[in-house]
Amino acid sequence: MADKFRFGVVGVGPTGGAMAARLADAGHSVVLVDVLKRHMDHVKEHGLSLTGIMELTARFDPEDVCYCVDELQGKKDVDYLFIATKASVMDAIIPTLFKVLKPGTTLISLQNGMDTEKVLAETFGYENVLRMVVNYAGNLIDKGKIRCSFFNPPNYIGVIDPNKQKEAEELAKVLTDAQMDTEFADDIQKRVWIKVILNCGLSAMCALTRKTMKQMMDFKATRSLVEDVLRESVAVAEEMKVELPEGFLDTCMGYLDKAGHHQTSMHIDIELENPSEIDFLNGKIVEYGEMCGIETPINSTIVRLIKGTQLEVLPEGKHA
Repeated sequence: MADKFRFGVVGVGPTGGAMAARLADAGHSVVLVDVLKRHMDHVKEHGLSLTGIMELTARFDPEDVCYCVDELQGKKDVDYLFIATKASVMDAIIPTLFKVLKPGTTLISLQNGMDTEKVLAETFGYENVLRMVVNYAGNLIDKGKIRCSFFNPPNYIGVIDPNKQKEAEELAKVLTDAQMDTEFADDIQKRVWIKVILNCGLSAMCALTRKTMKQMMDFKATRSLVEDVLRESVAVAEEMKVELPEGFLDTCMGYLDKAGHHQTSMHIDIELENPSEIDFLNGKIVEYGEMCGIETPINSTIVRLIKGTQLEVLPEGKHA
């Protein structure tokens, strides 16, 4: 592999934006795609700034700042394309991506939720898709500015097709050199399950109550409900033969107890009346529970309540 690459990032929010800025700062060419015009106008003119635990401002070639996926056509050929959009919009962008990307482009799911890489692989081929689990987060606090609130390294990258392992291992080194410490994980699905279960504990609950993570964990009744959601999710994972760490439930509760006054991304989506990622989080616990014969009444109720709040923003046929 060459020393420098041409990366693409679709979705320049906290996750994709931090990745793009780090890669550009390390000397790689990076193409950015996002539909937020004021945000991208600022990035084109002034660069993308990271604050908080990451401090830098990365500049990009104005020609590499795109306002829609269509602009990747032809002149925007990339070696690797990170998909950092909400999982809920993949159905909308995948057909256009398929038209504009050069054959053989490697796509990397940088998203929350379960099975996002499988959705990509159904169109682009399992041999052309990698999966990452990121352990950093932040918020878009202004146009062109992302506050990074934490990074608990490493990130993990894994494969669907075993023939991609060497490439994924080398890419992990490239990302680590760009100060995005990343390890290859031959158990990437286990890593996905761990993060999904954690997200299921508080993400939707905070969205439904419009409260922060700390408020939910500090109130006895909701803290108990968080534990019930986690316990139900762990039961499904274990039935699916996922080898979770010993004492995982207690670890999850301890981790969430330290969450602080943070708004979950689903909370923000509900407030902005954007489609949520519920189908890829608690919805997946319900789906896999049905597959393996484990009842999931709490997760199922949460899914239906979130969908009930989004009747006007869900596509037709997604209300059930």
